[in-house]
Amino acid sequence: MKTSLMSETAKAFAERTGSNSKNKEASQKDESASPLPQQDPKVRICQILNSSPWPGKSLVETDAASAWITLIKTYLSIAQQRDLLPVISAGMSSGEILKNDDLAAFIDRLRLRLSQPQLFGTQMSEKDGFLVLFPLQSETEVDERRMEFGMNPLRDQIHKIERFYRKLVIRSTEKVRRVAVAEQSVSNSIEGAQLLNADDDNEVVKVDTSVVTIDATISGKSIPNLTKPDFKIFEDGQQQEISAFSASESPFDIVLLLDLSGSTSDKLGLIRKTAKHFIQVKRDADRVAIVTFNDFQTIVSPLESDKQILADRISEIKGVGASNVWDSEEFAMQLLKKDSPAGRRKAIVVMTDGVDNYLYFSGGGSKILFGDLLEEIRKSQISIFPIYLKPTFEGSGGIAMINENARRTMQLLADESGGTFYTTENLDKLSQVYERVLEDVGRVYSIGYDPKNDKRDGTWREIKVEIPGHPELKVRARSGYYAK
Repeated sequence: MKTSLMSETAKAFAERTGSNSKNKEASQKDESASPLPQQDPKVRICQILNSSPWPGKSLVETDAASAWITLIKTYLSIAQQRDLLPVISAGMSSGEILKNDDLAAFIDRLRLRLSQPQLFGTQMSEKDGFLVLFPLQSETEVDERRMEFGMNPLRDQIHKIERFYRKLVIRSTEKVRRVAVAEQSVSNSIEGAQLLNADDDNEVVKVDTSVVTIDATISGKSIPNLTKPDFKIFEDGQQQEISAFSASESPFDIVLLLDLSGSTSDKLGLIRKTAKHFIQVKRDADRVAIVTFNDFQTIVSPLESDKQILADRISEIKGVGASNVWDSEEFAMQLLKKDSPAGRRKAIVVMTDGVDNYLYFSGGGSKILFGDLLEEIRKSQISIFPIYLKPTFEGSGGIAMINENARRTMQLLADESGGTFYTTENLDKLSQVYERVLEDVGRVYSIGYDPKNDKRDGTWREIKVEIPGHPELKVRARSGYYAK
């Protein structure tokens, strides 16, 4: 096809410009000098499809057969691509169309443009400094599908992409709507339908609804005595009726997570001092666990309410090493899930410069992907309160990018969990930051509602809490939940 298009282009160009045959031959020999085709490429593709066999492996060999899929994806309309699905599926079955990453990308791209979740995880976008993986259908089966198409496991591919672009991959929470194949006027071919509906989770099942409960943290210079009518709560933009409301007095279980990597090792005495201050100003009913981390985690104290016991254990803090921030946050989450009973609110207060060695050192850094950590937080009821130790020297180029990535990840964890992001340039002021954290933790209202959308289809539901009559107050709550 490439040769055909070049020849036709050269001929049309020569006729239009009156060039002689010598120029025409030169144009055909010099690919780089060839002008753009005058004929619409999708028209030429359709001509070939209507007059010749499908250019499969036996006709044009492996590389060209794969390249043909790329041409189809690039030039044909979505409707035309959709109508070719039965042919492509039949070609896959006969071995004429190879199951490879090019074909997987074609299928994923087409599905997304038809409002279907992707099957193989090949499609991403960029937003706010992160690479965003578009929604997947049945993520537990994605690696099996990828293996069938000769592709590496999705986690390995994400790791490779993150290292190459020096950007982290997170999951998109945008909704996808499953469109029945018949509604798109696709052939009734079973093979074509299977490429669009690859599993049996299309059917939405209604179940009895359970109350969704969310904690809203309120901050401001002067907080009045708020009541149920002061609040409004929205799910996916639709206002919900609040069925349960209380000024939550339930105690907190807090993990105080302290970064003892090389960047803070010379401030160990100050870290001990400010951690003791955090213990002294906490409420008596709150329990605190103290965990330090570098390239591994150390439990200095399990969950404990006695201030003197906690202070004595803080005196034993020591250690220096690398900085596995995400592994340590996941470690703190597991500690809370294991040791903190239901009915107690849960939070992680993490003091760190936020720099995980994962992106910058081969074989180093956290084992958990940041995107996987974020998903665990989205599915939990644990609030994250990061305290960002801002470097005194921001740097430029690669250093500035490292620091910005660190700040961005910590901000996102706070936003998604309903926590608060704090920043300080001076460890001497850490005590003041700790007091603000405890103040914010204590101003919590518990709000419950029966979702008007009672489908449990696993989709992400966005939540927003407002206090319309008090614009001077700041409200923080979880960004949403997965309806399962």
